[in-house]
Amino acid sequence: MSDARLQQIAQLAQGEPLADRSAHLRRLADSTFDILVIGGGATGAGVALDAVTRGFSVGLIEKADFASGTSSRSSKMIHGGFRYMQTGDVALVRESLRERTLLQSNAPHLVSLLPFLIPLFLKGGLINPKVSRALGAALWSYQFAGSWRIGRRHRRLKASEVLAHMPVLDPDKVGEGYLFHDLRTDDARLTLAIAATAAAHGAAVANHAECVGISDVSAGLRRVSVKTAEGEFTIATRMVINATGIWAGELLGHARLSAAQGLVAAKGTHLVFPRHVFGNDVAVSLPTTDRRTMSVVDAGAFSYVGSTDTTADCAIDEPGITQRDIDYVLAGINRNVTRPLSEDDITGGWSGFRPLLADQSKARTADLSRKHRITHDADGFVSVTGGKLTTYRAMAEEAVDVAAKALGGGRACRTRKLRLHGASSDFKFSAPIGRLTRYGVQGAKVAALAARDEALARPITKNAESLVAEAVWGLHAEMAGSLEDVLMRRTRVGLFDGRAVLNDLDVLGGRIMDWTDWSPDRRQREIDATRRVLRRELGPLAASSAVTPPIEVKDT
Repeated sequence: MSDARLQQIAQLAQGEPLADRSAHLRRLADSTFDILVIGGGATGAGVALDAVTRGFSVGLIEKADFASGTSSRSSKMIHGGFRYMQTGDVALVRESLRERTLLQSNAPHLVSLLPFLIPLFLKGGLINPKVSRALGAALWSYQFAGSWRIGRRHRRLKASEVLAHMPVLDPDKVGEGYLFHDLRTDDARLTLAIAATAAAHGAAVANHAECVGISDVSAGLRRVSVKTAEGEFTIATRMVINATGIWAGELLGHARLSAAQGLVAAKGTHLVFPRHVFGNDVAVSLPTTDRRTMSVVDAGAFSYVGSTDTTADCAIDEPGITQRDIDYVLAGINRNVTRPLSEDDITGGWSGFRPLLADQSKARTADLSRKHRITHDADGFVSVTGGKLTTYRAMAEEAVDVAAKALGGGRACRTRKLRLHGASSDFKFSAPIGRLTRYGVQGAKVAALAARDEALARPITKNAESLVAEAVWGLHAEMAGSLEDVLMRRTRVGLFDGRAVLNDLDVLGGRIMDWTDWSPDRRQREIDATRRVLRRELGPLAASSAVTPPIEVKDT
């Protein structure tokens, strides 16, 4: 790629809060901070944003990429916690509904309505009236708890209406159903927007910057040793906030501290299919054989199904799909549909770990609480653990409250009415670039980049909605440091169409890296590293050479 064309892209990205990683690293090395956040998931980015907008000097480091852990491997919903209503955890439901409403206002470009269908299945040719009444009552309670603020009320549907929303359901088993609404999101891009907003307000943030040691307090400061590809340095800070999720215990070990309460790494797997195999135009809840439910969620040209909920069966640094996961999801689908699906129908998927608070009285990970905990572990050290994506902002507020009390000073929390990077109340796209709305006002820049060259305007894969321009934008404007970063998190191609990406990685990776100044050796290292990640992520699915035929791409 010519220097002139790279310079044009750099000019387009100029002023973006995450565009200049080197400048952020210099600030991290040269400054003394009030608060250093370790962990670049949604919670850690939320802590950095909350703290910097209260007037504290803030740094944030992430050992891998932003959202590379749990925050890119969720069910991609901002939900009010309806299932917690069914278990009687009303306080968690109210908190979730409040946070859902705030996010709908603060990030309209990153969340959208998700109609959710709960079919009621016949037993012995009849609907269980107790089940129907109980579900209806729970939905009314959910509505009164605050769900009505989303602007939609739940509805009871006839069997024919249920089947219209998902035609492959077995008509001999469907009795009726209920439809309510939640929100969907792109979890990785939401996390990125939070980090970008923190940076725009003055936080120094960097990915691919690993904490390798934390000193005891001396003269009111802790010193955090950091390792990057560029070298090692030390960050001085008055307070460390541990927001590393399932790695919280590991970070406490760096500071020679012990955890106040254990965490359980609960594994959740989702598998992705072409949407036409279900024909669903809403998310649909399906019962499984072990008293749980799975969701079939429409996502443009795809539908994804999950989640499993099991104890960890692999290293937490290397999540991947197993044959057990595949068999479980397919069994849950096939007991409810007229056309059985097989591994050949799967286009991609992902696995991740939820950091849940340990509870010896609960035998199943599915029964563990999704609540969070803030602990002041020692002088100059606070940890935030547990929780879920929807409540990231509330968790961050509580964590900074604890830190602010210890530090003294700081303003009141401002994030309840703070729009995230890219948000605008009056900004809308029209076709043909409607898919870029998830960038908000930055979408105009991505569209301008795509318009510069036909090669940039093409989809990354035949099945995917994401353009080559989006991957290139991620590399130049959003602190993506690798091919993996753009395929797995700046876009969703590696998750949703992972088998196609793996099969054609040399070609499609080359199309993206043509817009960098990377050397031939660097390019090959990127291909090799991304191939290893995809093979690990896909597990048994990586062994198949089956290629899903192109499917129609629709706006999401």
